[in-house]
Amino acid sequence: MLKQRLLTAAVLIAVFLAALFLMNPLNFVLFLLVILVLSLFEWADLSAIKNPLARVIYVAVGVAIVVMIQYYGLAGKELFLIVFAIWLVVIVRLFRLGHMDSEQQRLSGNSVLAWLDGYFVLLPTILGLEILKVQDSAVPQLLLVFFFIIWSADTGAYLAGRSLGRHKLAPVISPGKTIEGLIGGLVGALTTAAIVGVVVWKLSPGKLIFWLFAVVFITLFSVAGDLFESIYKRRAGVKDSGKLLPGHGGVLDRIDSACAALPPYILVLYYFDLVAPGISTQ
Repeated sequence: MLKQRLLTAAVLIAVFLAALFLMNPLNFVLFLLVILVLSLFEWADLSAIKNPLARVIYVAVGVAIVVMIQYYGLAGKELFLIVFAIWLVVIVRLFRLGHMDSEQQRLSGNSVLAWLDGYFVLLPTILGLEILKVQDSAVPQLLLVFFFIIWSADTGAYLAGRSLGRHKLAPVISPGKTIEGLIGGLVGALTTAAIVGVVVWKLSPGKLIFWLFAVVFITLFSVAGDLFESIYKRRAGVKDSGKLLPGHGGVLDRIDSACAALPPYILVLYYFDLVAPGISTQ
């Protein structure tokens, strides 16, 4: 299982790097739209949208919203402020659901409005990535750092959880996640962040400390994104959102944490002047 997981991860990283550094903005947008389509189909399954025509309409409307907003320039980097605020509300919801989600609720499945949360989770992330790619030439390097932090957190959590996991993190929402896994994820993320801060960005001691504290915050948001999707998977009675990625599950299973962690990461970089050299804030 671990070998299959690592092989799939290696392929995904190669594909992502090629898209990030070799594609022009238009092709990168098309690449993101493919990810959006696959993710929305998976969310349709979690939302119990079984009718084939309804699924197609659900996906088509989501793609149309993203294309329209991007084409008419209706959103900018301020989008991340709005999405960040919404994710704060989601975290509050997670605490409530963690205490209130009963066995009866899980057996009854997701509500009829679950499809709206699919739009909320996925559309701002895809839009944000498109906006960043078009507006800032430094974005490929910045996104590479972001995803290496998220991947390091996922890997650390997986390894620590499998070998040391004893204490459940959120047993009602996701029984497989442990406190030891969370600590392992934080260690993985902080290790990568420290290397980037010292070797690549050459941050001053003060900025380095701020950066590491910010990465803890970003990593916790990534966990919230993972748990948020876990609620819907648990209520839908499935372990993974899909089977497209061997060893990982579906596309949603790979991007759920990034959807929540991207807004605070972007806010830290652009609004706190963390690594000003080489970053355009216009």
